[in-house]
Amino acid sequence: MCLSLQVIEEFGSFDKYCWSFVNHRPILSTFRYPRQVPVKTSKADAISKDLVRRGFRSVGPTVVYTFMQVSGMTNDHLISCYRFAECAAAATGAKPTTESGSEANSGASNHATEQKANGAANGLAVDIELSRTIDELSIS
Repeated sequence: MCLSLQVIEEFGSFDKYCWSFVNHRPILSTFRYPRQVPVKTSKADAISKDLVRRGFRSVGPTVVYTFMQVSGMTNDHLISCYRFAECAAAATGAKPTTESGSEANSGASNHATEQKANGAANGLAVDIELSRTIDELSIS
């Protein structure tokens, strides 16, 4: 029997198997600089070891962590990236922050509001607007 079919039979779907490692909730990282984003984590190492134990090949921790990033299991957007708030809101099921600056009622939004109040996110709004402007220029 195919390895992935064995996982599907045991967990119901490969999706459920993968998400069970993160308690079915995305990991929200708060990196400010690209150099802070890891290439692998202990969670990716655990998933990798379990996949190898089940007979899968070419699933090292770096490959698994990349899969976690592209599948949304972890949000590694920098906090200055305009996608950070959107992905965080999607992960919590809340509405993303609107352009007028009003915040949705979510843990991520409340955290962002607290950071702004404490002065920890000085320049974040400018960085987000700059990212949007660069994206708009790239499209046109």
